[in-house]
Amino acid sequence: MSALQNPHSSVAPPAFRLLALVLILGLAALPPLAFAQSVGTVQGSVTDPTGAVIPGAKVTLTSAISGYTQSVVTDSEGQYKFLNVPFSPFTLHVTAAAFEHFDATGELRSNVPLIVNARLSVAAAEQVVNVVEQAPLLETTSASTHHDIDYLQLQKLSLAQAGRGLEVVLQTAPGMVQDDNGRVHPRGSESQVQYVVDGVPITDNLAATFATSLDVRNLRSAEILTGNVPAEYGGKLGAVINVNTRSGLEMPWSGSLSFTGGSFSRAEVGADVGGHWKNFGLFLSAAGNRSDRFLDPPEIQNFHNFGGNGRLFAKFDWIVSQHDTVRVSLTTNGTNLQVPNREDQELLGQQQRQELRDDAQSFAWYHVFNNRTVSDVVLYRRSSTARLLDPNATGFPFVAQQARHQRSEGLRVSVSHQRGTHNFKTGLQVIRIPLREDFLVATTDPAILADPTDPASAFTLANPFQFSARRTGKEVSFFVQDRFTLGGRLTVDLGLRVDHYGIVVEENHVSPRAGLAYFVKKTGTVFRASYNRLFQTPPVENLLLSSSPEGAVFSPLGAGATRAVPPEEQNAYEVGLQQQLGSRIRVDIAHYVKNIRNYSDKDQFLNTGVIFPIAIARGDARGTEIRVDLAAIRGWTAFVSYANAKAVATTPLVGGLFLGETSSDLLLPGFQFNADHDQRNSGHFGLAHAHKSGAWFSVTGRHDSGVPSDFDPAVLPTLDPAIRAQLDEVRFRIRPRTTLDLAAGYELMRDSAHPITLQFNLQNLFNRFYLFNFESVFSGTHIGRPREVSGRVIFHFKSAGK
Repeated sequence: MSALQNPHSSVAPPAFRLLALVLILGLAALPPLAFAQSVGTVQGSVTDPTGAVIPGAKVTLTSAISGYTQSVVTDSEGQYKFLNVPFSPFTLHVTAAAFEHFDATGELRSNVPLIVNARLSVAAAEQVVNVVEQAPLLETTSASTHHDIDYLQLQKLSLAQAGRGLEVVLQTAPGMVQDDNGRVHPRGSESQVQYVVDGVPITDNLAATFATSLDVRNLRSAEILTGNVPAEYGGKLGAVINVNTRSGLEMPWSGSLSFTGGSFSRAEVGADVGGHWKNFGLFLSAAGNRSDRFLDPPEIQNFHNFGGNGRLFAKFDWIVSQHDTVRVSLTTNGTNLQVPNREDQELLGQQQRQELRDDAQSFAWYHVFNNRTVSDVVLYRRSSTARLLDPNATGFPFVAQQARHQRSEGLRVSVSHQRGTHNFKTGLQVIRIPLREDFLVATTDPAILADPTDPASAFTLANPFQFSARRTGKEVSFFVQDRFTLGGRLTVDLGLRVDHYGIVVEENHVSPRAGLAYFVKKTGTVFRASYNRLFQTPPVENLLLSSSPEGAVFSPLGAGATRAVPPEEQNAYEVGLQQQLGSRIRVDIAHYVKNIRNYSDKDQFLNTGVIFPIAIARGDARGTEIRVDLAAIRGWTAFVSYANAKAVATTPLVGGLFLGETSSDLLLPGFQFNADHDQRNSGHFGLAHAHKSGAWFSVTGRHDSGVPSDFDPAVLPTLDPAIRAQLDEVRFRIRPRTTLDLAAGYELMRDSAHPITLQFNLQNLFNRFYLFNFESVFSGTHIGRPREVSGRVIFHFKSAGK
């Protein structure tokens, strides 16, 4: 089968091909490079007043808001180095016996190593006070809207489901609309979330029904980027989740073994170990979990909902020389789950299930030319497979089977150069994307089979609908960007990205991006403004099926019901500010407007578990976000976030397949409707305390005002009273909900070589019944999670004396 071509697009013109060829040849002539991450290096020397080196000095780097902290000891030459430091403001604190302490503050915003040398004064005889300078709160040179979180915060999350920690992290950022099965909608986008793991992009949908989520035990830090996205990022740009995995180079030999148990027969076991021999670091981890409520079911009763997954991760780091570092990462994951049943499907014995598998390999070479120029190369491969199985044909009203495979094979290169206040960066990305989709569906509902006007009646168990397609896509991108400061107060971000995309359509796109940040020192205020032209590629999951003419046979509209799915284009505008209040509080405010062409959404193939992408002519998303963070004070930390937003789509349907009853309305131009993730108000708060004894606790809460619902008021009397109470007949929305979660823990024998951590989690404290959605045209119905209790014990070990 040959995939459709968009009649409004064309193959790359000669001028574009020539530009791409010149860029490829130019970058190929450079030494080994790589696509750098939002992490860098802080290094330097520690000396006494005479300039003599001080070996054995303790150097600690901290960031106030994220809670990031790392400590090292200077070597025999008085040198120290911090690797994988997230971009953020920081404080450097240096101590050594017989010397006064040294403090310095700064802000890391480049992959070029930041040199901070410390000269210590001889301590006075009477000196007994050792005051650490507070880490700065304001990001005075950043025009982006983002939220940072550190490893220690990741480990103390209150999780509603085993192996879903990163989804909880995403939901703490303003503007994230919560949906079923761990999906989130950032700033009016339909799950347009891209993960970048150690510089390697993952454009797969990592929600539970599509793939195995990342394991938080492997993560050192995470950055959630939603506004003023730098030109180095492409693909899915509703939110970019930059995660930095743990490295053996920055840890002594240590490890842990954890056991978790809880409601719905929830169980998890995990282990990790890491450390280094001189310049070679190793980190390994493995985990497995299971639950009898793995997905969010379509009924109050939890029918046929067992699932579990397993993960393996390995990372090898080798400092070859003072100029070169090599990294190899390997991962493999798998999930087996049952497809939850409605009550009628349970009574009929439906036994559909899914198998999800993925594996990834990456090789990176980081090269330092000098203290102004660095480069990296990342070669990577990621493969994922999804199978929907029903070997005994038990499905009702449809039997469905699927085998879907996708792979990305990529090369990303970049060079970073610093000169004066300029931080220049340029890079290239080339990705090959082989896709394979096989799909079968047959009708088993007697009512459908007896209705000749229903197109699905033609496909029986003896004569099923079958679809099979193969396609190899490609993406080529180039970017250049610069960040510089004028007058010590104004920071300017300028970038340009050029994309060529080709899977079911061929398109070229130029994306200018610009941001400003102005620091008013007197008031402790950073004003921000940005404009981003964004080019977002459509999801690859079931992209070939959605763009094919074959699927249109299920629509009464016939061939007019399908079109090739085009990429989404956005003009994104944002203004905001960051304000420091006192010495411990930071406030972030942002207002954004997105004008969208080819607004991305998704639909469900009849009543099966197969989800595919669609595109609607235009979209408008806008909102205001506020977040307040309290930096650690005597062990207390807190945050509050709020978002007011609106997401509206305007027909016609311009890409994909639509099979709903209102498909004719969606093909008429000018019809406006609220997107199925259009939630007007949402809020999130967290309060935590860590006591010096090793005890800690946290309380988090979330409020959601409810998404649209297309229910028929006439059916309300037939619904369960609990569901009926959650439907607003006036607004035609899900009613608002507020939930609270608790977590507490204690670290036993924390100063020994074998400490033990105990943790207790309680989700949905008041057992609030709620819906994620109900009879949505695009999403169906999903029931929220009830009160759940879980406990965890973690056995740690670490090298003696560490």
